[in-house]
Amino acid sequence: MLILQKILQRKRKLMIYTNKGLIGILNNTPITITSNNISKWNLENTSIIQTVNYTLKESLDNYDVQQKDKHLFITDLENGDLSHVNDDLDIQKVMFEDHFKDRKVRTTYLFKNLNSEEIIVRTRDGNGFSVLNSRTLDRKDYPSLLVSKYMRSFSIMDSDTLFISYNILYSANDSEEILYHYHYDGTKSEIGIYITAEEKKIIQFEAPEPIACINFFTNLTNEYNTKTYSNVKGCLVADKIVLCYQHMLYVLDYEGKVLKTRPAKENSRYWGLEKLNENQVLVAELDPEDPEKMFVFEYDIL
Repeated sequence: MLILQKILQRKRKLMIYTNKGLIGILNNTPITITSNNISKWNLENTSIIQTVNYTLKESLDNYDVQQKDKHLFITDLENGDLSHVNDDLDIQKVMFEDHFKDRKVRTTYLFKNLNSEEIIVRTRDGNGFSVLNSRTLDRKDYPSLLVSKYMRSFSIMDSDTLFISYNILYSANDSEEILYHYHYDGTKSEIGIYITAEEKKIIQFEAPEPIACINFFTNLTNEYNTKTYSNVKGCLVADKIVLCYQHMLYVLDYEGKVLKTRPAKENSRYWGLEKLNENQVLVAELDPEDPEKMFVFEYDIL
């Protein structure tokens, strides 16, 4: 009987219930960011490990979360400000050189390790690269010529996917794999993967549903959200592609074949997606009874 209870307990999916916000992964630990605080969770028993009060100045709909190795970055879509979250949940703004201060960034950052301490950051807004010190968070200009010389495959990938028809959905393995949405002239809804080491797109296929270039949260295009964003979340997990639309989650193989689906509950919708490990993703879904609350849970892709 005890063995059966343990098996059932392992199979039961535990859900974090929290205020509506953003989700992320920091050192394999779920993070939720609401309008008033940022919290670290234990998924085994849905308990809060740590909470820090922190208020974002704009609506959470105007922010994006990106994971880079042991770092978590928050991008303000209004002005391109980049903030860093460390393991103690301290949120620090990345420092800019004077000529970066007025820059308006309208797209996802790309990160590439330069060495054990420094990270190349591509703003993808036509103004080149910068180098970020992961310890001090100082950031300064980095010549494109050096990127071309010392990171040839990364430079070529950047050129191949920089055009306005490509929206980056996810980057994996130090930007060695790039998941993108191709939307040429608004007539395409295609998903593809670019492998930087091979300097080429290895696949590109029609998405299971049309993908509009609008804010995932609000369904709007406004001054903070241009065609560089897509109303779908995505990630790469092992040899699978996971796409999260507002009302349906898809698991696909690299040929575009749908292997698994999970619809959102009636009167609800998905609110976030992040890779949790090599077998699972972390998903956020709004509570149908209270749209200001959400459930955060792991989902097996196998």
